[in-house]
Amino acid sequence: MKISSIELVNVNIPLAPSDLPKPVGRNYGCFMLVRIKTDKGLEGIGDGYYGNSAPGVAATIRETLTPEIMGREATAVGGLYERMYRAGFYSGRIGIYSYAVSAVEMALWDLLGKYHGVPVYELLGGMVSRAVAPYPTLRAVMDEKEEKKVPVYASLQTFRTPEEVGLIAKTAVEEGFKSVKLHQVDIPSVRVTREAVGDGIDVTMDVNGVFNSLEAERFARQLAEFDIGWFEEPIWPPDDYRALAQLRRRSPVPIAGGENESTVYGFERILETEAVDVLQPEILSVGGLLEMYKVLAMAQARSLPVAPHNFKFGPVLAATLNLSLLSSNVFTTETPWFKLEANLFKKGPQIRNGWACLSDLPGLGFEIDEEVVKEYRIEKFPPK
Repeated sequence: MKISSIELVNVNIPLAPSDLPKPVGRNYGCFMLVRIKTDKGLEGIGDGYYGNSAPGVAATIRETLTPEIMGREATAVGGLYERMYRAGFYSGRIGIYSYAVSAVEMALWDLLGKYHGVPVYELLGGMVSRAVAPYPTLRAVMDEKEEKKVPVYASLQTFRTPEEVGLIAKTAVEEGFKSVKLHQVDIPSVRVTREAVGDGIDVTMDVNGVFNSLEAERFARQLAEFDIGWFEEPIWPPDDYRALAQLRRRSPVPIAGGENESTVYGFERILETEAVDVLQPEILSVGGLLEMYKVLAMAQARSLPVAPHNFKFGPVLAATLNLSLLSSNVFTTETPWFKLEANLFKKGPQIRNGWACLSDLPGLGFEIDEEVVKEYRIEKFPPK
């Protein structure tokens, strides 16, 4: 089964109308669908949208990756990944290049699952139980029911005031989430959120690398008062793992990171320096499903908890959930908490009461709604 075409389709679905406060920013419903077709009529779909990097990702797919894999055996995903990775010898192999490789590789896995008629997580070994008791007598009193679902937390957008953040967090909890993540840079937002959701809800904090080391340590000490689950991407640059490790040793709050790292070689640096308490690989940054699968194994070898990063709907969410089923040290997975005015999927993962439930569909487990693609298709993304 040979690859016969690779098409990129840009889709931009606006946020659904709401009486709730409006977030800062835009483009939350953008997708750059990577549609790979074969000479047997099968199609696999990935997504390569990554903010303002999207034009660079598209150019890399068209000019570098497509010539490497066009006409080749579509089911040889590992070999095709290696060809694409090595083709980046002069391109850096990380950042935009890694986003492009990840998007294409995602589509190839979707294609492979459809070819075999099974979900991708089955191709990679199948689900693991999250509570397998090591001792027979304990198993008698524990629930080990296997279900195709993953615990997820509500990742909030950025809002202008603490009161807006608190209201949004409370609304997410009312919809069944047991954990929320803020994207703010101030303590009042944390205080108001904790008061709004109460003590039984996990609250985590992501500042997207806004602080230097001294500022981050001071901020971490303030966060401790509010029982924060983790402090994410606290310093700039996010790949200064020596500084991050020093902060981790001093911080009263667990440190999380990894969303901006690529390949197993980059993650080895995080693990060698013991820079984080919670590892957060992002499937679009790391290099795709197979590379992320390796990272999960590396983390498990060190008993390091993993909370995969994902602030997208569509194929990226589906791919992330497939991988989250495969490792018992994945304790939660990020899912964006906002609503779009249309669903890209006819069928696919469902988010309910703090859980993401996967479908039984082969591949990554979704069916694209072609009418939605047609209605919201655009030629060029607006600036983020």
